[in-house]
Amino acid sequence: MGLRVDANEGLLQLAAVPYDETIVDWIRTLPQRRYRREAQDWIIPARREHLQIVCGLIAELEERGIAVEISETAGARLTRVDIGRAMLRDGAIEIAGPYSERLLPALRALPERRFDTEFKVWQVPLTRAGATAILAIVDGSDDLVITQRARRALERSASATATARRGALDTDGPPEPTRRSPIAHWRHFTSGPVFDNPARPRLDVPGIGPCMRIRVDPGRRRQRPASPREVPPNLRHDRPSRGLGMSTPNELLSAEEVAEP
Repeated sequence: MGLRVDANEGLLQLAAVPYDETIVDWIRTLPQRRYRREAQDWIIPARREHLQIVCGLIAELEERGIAVEISETAGARLTRVDIGRAMLRDGAIEIAGPYSERLLPALRALPERRFDTEFKVWQVPLTRAGATAILAIVDGSDDLVITQRARRALERSASATATARRGALDTDGPPEPTRRSPIAHWRHFTSGPVFDNPARPRLDVPGIGPCMRIRVDPGRRRQRPASPREVPPNLRHDRPSRGLGMSTPNELLSAEEVAEP
């Protein structure tokens, strides 16, 4: 099953091929749609406001694993409106759509975003900073449409605070593991000693506001060899004795070896 989208004479034509009740229910949510019995499809004016709603419909179906077939003429009209589609996939936000000079700077500023070169989509984990930035783009412009599931997930992530996470650790159940991103990313500080450090420049990131940005690379932390100076002095065996009558473990071992017959 799938949705077929075509365009002809200023109209978008949508059809469920083959007929599927789920696809039809979503098509019926479109404003000013009209069903053509002879063609067994729906038509809708190809104006910008309608094209934006159709982009949202396509995102809802793609998120649910329903195939969408877009003809060349319909694809040209959708590309002209320059709108991206954000959906929830595998616990992260995936942003797809045509190349957009207007949207590109905002996408590049998203915290921990990653571009998948194979599928040509942006992937953003559900962190508080990332969720806040994406919601700011969606609510502040018409350049990005978002699915219902993705909005609910973003709103939950955006409302999560450090206090709420600490409160969750006070429950009787086992504590949740600390989330660590496996890829290099930017960490944004909006308060605290890092933010108050006058030696670091402050940035104004869309969706976050004034903040301090620091590069975090988990790979370097894992690959760094252990240094002797990282061992506390009181646990090091080569620590010299301080005081009369006290010997290091090496000296005690040598005395025992000498005392043996």
